[in-house]
Amino acid sequence: MPDQADKMRRIADMYRRPKKPYIITVTSGKGGVGKSTIALNLALTFCALGKKVTLLDADANLGGLDVMLKVSPRFRLADVLRGDVDVEDAMITPRKGLKILAGSSGEVDYPLMSAEAQERLLDDLLAMEEQCDILLIDTSAGLTPEVIQFAEPADETLIITTTEPTAVLDAYAMMKILWSAKGEAVVNVVVNAARLPQEAEETVRRLRVAADRFLKRTFGYPGFVPFDPYVHKSIIQQEPLMTRFPRSAAALSLQSIARALAVESMSTPSMRAATI
Repeated sequence: MPDQADKMRRIADMYRRPKKPYIITVTSGKGGVGKSTIALNLALTFCALGKKVTLLDADANLGGLDVMLKVSPRFRLADVLRGDVDVEDAMITPRKGLKILAGSSGEVDYPLMSAEAQERLLDDLLAMEEQCDILLIDTSAGLTPEVIQFAEPADETLIITTTEPTAVLDAYAMMKILWSAKGEAVVNVVVNAARLPQEAEETVRRLRVAADRFLKRTFGYPGFVPFDPYVHKSIIQQEPLMTRFPRSAAALSLQSIARALAVESMSTPSMRAATI
C-alpha cells in the first residue's frame, strides 16, 4: 500500500498542475447586436484586471476581430482547422496579456467545422503551453449546431441582445436551445446599445418572465451597455473602445460587467481545482 509520503506527493502534484481556464462563450441569436465588439473589449478589460486572456474568433468564415484591431495575422482559424499550423503558432498578441486566434473571412475553401474538429480545437486551446486564465469564444450569430457546441463546454454563456423585439426573441430562442442541450448551463445576458437604463431593465424583465414561465430557468444580468457614439468611432478608427475611449459611457459599463464576470470566474470550482 502507498505510504503517507506517497499520498502527500500526489496531492502536491495535483495542486502544481495548471488550472483549467474559465471559458466564456459570447454569442447572440441575432446578428448586428455588437457581440464581437463586446467580446473584444471585455477581453481587453480582463487583461487590465491582470488576467491572461485567449480570444477565439469563431465566427465561421466571417471573422472580424483582427479588423477591429487593425492587425494582419499571418495565420487564421482556417489554417488551424486544415492542419497547416498549430494553434499556438497561429496566435497573435496584439496587447499585453491578450492572445487572439483570428477568424477567417470569405475563404472559398474554408473547411467545415465538425463536432470532432471543434472538440480538437478546444482541446488544443486548453493544452497550450502558456495557459490563460480566461478563454473567450466569440461565436457567429444564429442558432446553428456549431454555436451550441461552442457553448456546451463553457463555464458560462454570455448572450448579447439589444432592446429590439427581434433581438430579444432571438436571445430567448438561444436560451431555449442551449438549456435543451445543457440543462445546467450558466447563462448571463447583456443588453447592448440601450438608450435608457429603463429600456434595458424592461428587456431583462421580459426575458426573465418568459424564461421562468416556459423554460423554468433563470439567468444572470451583469449589466447593460448604453448607446454611445464613441463605440462607432472606435470601430471606424480600428482601435478598441477600451483603449481609444476608456472613459466613455460604454467603456465604463463594460468595465463594470467585466469585473462582475471576473469575480464569478474566480468563485467557480473550475478555476480553483487542478485539472485531472
